[in-house]
Amino acid sequence: MPHFSAPDGTSLFFRDEGDGTPVLALSGLTRNATDFDYVAPHLTGIRLIRMDYRGRGQSGWSGADTYTLQTEAADALALLDHLGIPKTAVLGTSRGGLIAMGLAVGAKDRLTGVALVDIGPEIATPGLDAIRNYIGRNPGVATHDEATAMRAS
Repeated sequence: MPHFSAPDGTSLFFRDEGDGTPVLALSGLTRNATDFDYVAPHLTGIRLIRMDYRGRGQSGWSGADTYTLQTEAADALALLDHLGIPKTAVLGTSRGGLIAMGLAVGAKDRLTGVALVDIGPEIATPGLDAIRNYIGRNPGVATHDEATAMRAS
């Protein structure tokens, strides 16, 4: 499985598939590169680049102070540099959309476009509270039905 080293040495997993226009696909907060597995084979003419953020999926863990949008944006740029890609479009879902917005401001010369999914210019407090209630916990469930019931609550 392909990995590259982030600027601080953290090993980050990535996938680089297809030929054509590069699109960097950035997943949500607790998600990883597999979020785009279904769509990847259907994207003719697209070079789909995706990564697992630090501490997620197949990427290495790092210090708590590195789990920031700024660090993850720098990791995304480092991946593009590693692959020799000067410019790309970005598809950002949820937290990936926040990272994409940061890239649009801080590295706009590296982007050909940005598409945002499930994120807007404002994040409401009730939404953040819901995220805080499940993030950092690893609830155990024994069955799919238990997981469904937990998710519905």
